[in-house]
Amino acid sequence: MPFFLRTSIGFYLLATALGLVLRIFFVAPFGHLVFANALHAHSHTLYFGWGALGIFALAFRRLGAEGRASKAVLGAIAAIAAATFVSFLLSGYSPPSIAISSLSLGVWGWAAATIWRRSRGSTDLDVSFLRAGIVYLVLASLGALTRVALIALQAPTFYKSLAVFAFLHDFAWFFVLSVVGLLIERARAHGLHLDERLLRWQLRLSVPLAWLTFPLGVAGGANGLLGTIASVAAIALVVPAGLGATALWRAGASAPRGGLGAAFRWLAIWLALEAVLSAAGGLGLAGLAVHSRHLAILYLHVLLLGFVTLGLMVSTLSVLGGPLSAGSWLHNGGLSIMALGLAAAGLPAFGLELAPLVPRLGLIVAAFGGAVVIAGGIAWSVGAWRSAAKGEERASLALHGPL
Repeated sequence: MPFFLRTSIGFYLLATALGLVLRIFFVAPFGHLVFANALHAHSHTLYFGWGALGIFALAFRRLGAEGRASKAVLGAIAAIAAATFVSFLLSGYSPPSIAISSLSLGVWGWAAATIWRRSRGSTDLDVSFLRAGIVYLVLASLGALTRVALIALQAPTFYKSLAVFAFLHDFAWFFVLSVVGLLIERARAHGLHLDERLLRWQLRLSVPLAWLTFPLGVAGGANGLLGTIASVAAIALVVPAGLGATALWRAGASAPRGGLGAAFRWLAIWLALEAVLSAAGGLGLAGLAVHSRHLAILYLHVLLLGFVTLGLMVSTLSVLGGPLSAGSWLHNGGLSIMALGLAAAGLPAFGLELAPLVPRLGLIVAAFGGAVVIAGGIAWSVGAWRSAAKGEERASLALHGPL
């Protein structure tokens, strides 16, 4: 699977570079860029080319599913990710873009069925997290199909928005649960002390609750019985997130001095912060975030860039043999700076009387943080490709002896 893992890192660099362009656009808009198109290209590439491709490749490796069929599925995911990047960047949510991205449902279904079949009968905790991730992938697919049906029935916009956020929300939880499973497997491989009792309770509590919170991402979704259930679930999710964060922090503390221990402690921080923001959403912040692009982006970056990307990169580089430390410090430092900038840019949503300079300064700080995050991605990428070159050199020596 190394080829597909390095390809997923390439998609990560491509998407985050475009994300930096979007950050700069907020500060100083420029021509020759349709913001909405670039935003869709950015998000779809991170979802399809980085998250899905990396997780499936690592899951197949864990379960011994590395035959031709699995490689064909991974190749199809990579091809769809590349095609959606180009299509969304050029034409946004056009019929070609929708048609290309819809192909992913069938490919993901095949990949999900492979993981489910290969993991049948296993009671290992890491595999249980992977299976839970597959459940959420199926829920996300149902959300996408429901939206298609609602469009055909000309349903009110509110219900179509609920279906969209059900897809996005459940897909994000497919990432979270799968990444925890991959981290458990890698922690074992490196001899880290991981309190699996806490993680098992995290799994038991989060799986039945997480899907309930999707209405909070929709304007008006926090109202009524549906909104009350979503708010209570968002607050309750602090408990399993706290258990998982505690287990990750302790695992990091048990590691020898170096990048792996620090990365696990950062993962604990990002997971805990995501839970706090989610609970704040349940207490009323979600309504503000719906109307403030910057607050919504802050939450998504903590979840998807902080926890999911860092966890997936830790697992990927652990398998590839690439160094973690330099890229990790740049990534986490840059994301911390970006989060502070986005928080400052989102302050007007609270009705505060601020000088116009404050949110603008926040956007500049967020753009600078994005540039540091990109530097971290480049450091990781260089390390991954150097490990590939060293692997090829060792293979050549084994076959032909020293040159």
